[in-house]
Amino acid sequence: MQEISRKEREKLNRRKEILIAARKVFATKEYDSATVDEIAKVAEVSKGTIYLYFSNKAELFLSTFESGIEEFIELTKKIISENKDDLMKGICELIRSQLAYCQENVDILRMLSSERAHFEFHSKAKGNSKFKRRIISMMAQNIGEVADYIRAGINMGIFKQVDSKDAALALFSVIHGISANWAMGYDNSNLSEKADTI
Repeated sequence: MQEISRKEREKLNRRKEILIAARKVFATKEYDSATVDEIAKVAEVSKGTIYLYFSNKAELFLSTFESGIEEFIELTKKIISENKDDLMKGICELIRSQLAYCQENVDILRMLSSERAHFEFHSKAKGNSKFKRRIISMMAQNIGEVADYIRAGINMGIFKQVDSKDAALALFSVIHGISANWAMGYDNSNLSEKADTI
């Protein structure tokens, strides 16, 4: 694999810093009231710098979702690859690590959990078919990897005989539901402690 240059690394880091700032702003404001000026202020960059990376606010908004999903997927892949010999431990670690990710990244979780953000996400994504296909593909691949992992456990007699895709979907739904409930302030307990319940 070819190493990227220092300049390219700096560009990637700057883009990531802008996305983190955008998460903070979009998590606390509705899309219409959030401004690129405010995101630039939080990111400690000029408004013009943001437009070097994102063509408009809608692209920046969608990119915050995509970056959160990418991080979640990378975490899933890492846990699966590190736990090929102990699948039960792997599922438990997957649950714990995803809850910890949600707790550490509450801004993106609030964005993903609010009804208003869902509406904005779908309305902006509707006009961007490439983005929509990319997100659907990423999520389907992530569910497929967990389903394959569960299927391997079923074949080894570790897990009960169930539809592995349904089991993967159910697992993600429970994690998301509990995390969203916590992020919206309906549960004040430590999110990581929910792993044993799941």
